[in-house]
Amino acid sequence: MNNIGKTKSVILSAISILVVFILLSGCVTPSEYMVEMRDGIHLATDVYLPTEDNLPHGSILVRTPYNKDGLRSMGSDLADNGWPAINQDMRGRYASEGIDTVFRNAHTDGPDTLAWIADQSWSNGKIATFGGSALGINQYYMAGANPPNLACQYIQVATPNLFKHAVVQGGQFRKNLVEMWLEGQGSLFVLPEYFENENYTLDYWTNVSLEDNWHDVNVPAIHIGGWYDCFTQGTVAGFMGYQHLGGTGANGKSKLIMGPWTHGGGRYQGELVYPENAVDNFSFDMFVDMINQYAMDGPDNFDQWPAVSYYVMGDVDTIDAPGNEWRYADDWPIPYTELECYFHGDGTLSTSLPGEHGPLTFMYDPANPVPTLGGQNLNIARGPYDQRIVEDRDDVLVFTSQILEEPIEATGPIKTRLYVSSDCLDTDFSVKITDIYPDGRSMLITDGILRMRNRNGLDHWEFMEPGEVYEIEVDIWDTSYIWNVGHRVSVAISSSNYPRFLNNPNTADPITRNTTYNIAHNTLYVYTNYPSCIILPWVESWALSATPEKPEAPSGSTTGKIDQSYTYSSSAFDPDEDQVYLLFDWDDGTSSGWIGPYESGETVKVSHTWAKGGSYNIRVKTKDMGGVQSEEWSDTFTVDVMGTKLTKNPLLVRSLDRLAEKFPMLEQLLSLYKSESILSSSQ
Repeated sequence: MNNIGKTKSVILSAISILVVFILLSGCVTPSEYMVEMRDGIHLATDVYLPTEDNLPHGSILVRTPYNKDGLRSMGSDLADNGWPAINQDMRGRYASEGIDTVFRNAHTDGPDTLAWIADQSWSNGKIATFGGSALGINQYYMAGANPPNLACQYIQVATPNLFKHAVVQGGQFRKNLVEMWLEGQGSLFVLPEYFENENYTLDYWTNVSLEDNWHDVNVPAIHIGGWYDCFTQGTVAGFMGYQHLGGTGANGKSKLIMGPWTHGGGRYQGELVYPENAVDNFSFDMFVDMINQYAMDGPDNFDQWPAVSYYVMGDVDTIDAPGNEWRYADDWPIPYTELECYFHGDGTLSTSLPGEHGPLTFMYDPANPVPTLGGQNLNIARGPYDQRIVEDRDDVLVFTSQILEEPIEATGPIKTRLYVSSDCLDTDFSVKITDIYPDGRSMLITDGILRMRNRNGLDHWEFMEPGEVYEIEVDIWDTSYIWNVGHRVSVAISSSNYPRFLNNPNTADPITRNTTYNIAHNTLYVYTNYPSCIILPWVESWALSATPEKPEAPSGSTTGKIDQSYTYSSSAFDPDEDQVYLLFDWDDGTSSGWIGPYESGETVKVSHTWAKGGSYNIRVKTKDMGGVQSEEWSDTFTVDVMGTKLTKNPLLVRSLDRLAEKFPMLEQLLSLYKSESILSSSQ
């Protein structure tokens, strides 16, 4: 064995001994309890307490239907950082007693658990809640009970109204989402009850809705969602309810974060890849500020965060396209103008009113519905997918704008006003809006549907008179998107989107009770007296400022290694002293995306991890708040990345990174372990 090999062996042996010793001595083992609810049911609850004597303390509660044992690492991490952590199996799930009621007991089980926590000697009586999806939904209904010990909440991809944003959309049953999720929980037994209550009434749905008791919500919350998420509108509704309708403890104190995400974060969404800035790297810092302020009476740093942080999506193929950036606002929606884009009989879409043209009729056969291809789904392909395959059908009407000579931004709620008729008593009308790229791809942005019997409310039915023309509005939810120059706006109208939505049998029967189906001949009217259109929340560009100066050439390390993060910096000046965004082109097929805003002349630091070896010429571009870009990119900065991939054990490195903060003796060993002289795969 050569000297390098011997050194490597010695270091790895020393590290292994230290890590095993430290992990065994420092790991937090939970105490297990069966906490009694008001009806005598006991819920399995794990408590992770800090080893340091800093109690009593604010604590963090996570209630889950997905097995609390899967949260051991998180519970231990929180306790290591001084926070008592409580993980609980929800009623009827895993180690807890009772029958799964699918959130219908969250309004009692949550507060009962909070009261138990507050009564423990290690608790200061102030409890934050945390979690996403089902873990977030139950937080909403807990808050609606106004429990005195609830301090604040971190709620991801969830809804405060189970009926309107999960079970149905536009009156139509969300077949795939509901059935597959319930099947995965072993809780399909609730479906018949849902179908018996397919019309919305608070007599049945009150326990899983905050619609009638927003005033009982008295805590701030962080509401996090994605524009492609299955609960997009639920997240927006949660923020709006807390922020504007909540009690004094909630009103004006919440935050909204909306990213370019499906039900999970990250850059890779559907068939598109967003820039590096699409990753959520700030919401947990916001959470830390919130719990310190509201669960520990700490500084008011949470109040300094913007009320709304939203990602404006755009063309991902053009590196300096408008959009693909974070913006910030005091409220939602931001100011916009309703831009009506009309459907024309020749298949065009424009802001000009349509002329005289005959109606457009298509046949909708429930036995051959338009198949779902992406969208705001959970268990099937989700996010932005190319719609050309499903648009090329006789039962889909497509309307497309001319090639854009200027970008168009839509940020806020998108509605569709349609004039329609049918030869059936009931049917659906579905709407999709897409971005047609220069290469012809029709990339889905958002979509919606309306069940005609529910056109005037989800609480009752009104059947159609065959042949009568109805004016309807199809809500296709909120978004934030910029169509780039050279692209086209497109809208597809149909009567199905299956299995995302139940295929309407075109009968008057309730869900699941129809014994047959009808083939519908549905008509869309697109002329002067019936100007069907899509209504975009148009945000006009105010690009009237001077052009920013050429940015400074980036600086940083001139060498790099694969899989390691490096920081590079630059700055840019704006003649009007406007704030600026910067864009780093890494020359490896990726970019930072527009990051900012920063003050004119401020030094901006951005991290990047190199995926493969080579020589890269980094460059930077800037734009001001009005969207005016610098005429030139900066001079380039060359980085030579060594092409040998390190063979370090990633789990071991992550453990050492975490432990080195508490045990400085590991710093030197960690540095040696990461060094190429020890771990290069060429040795």
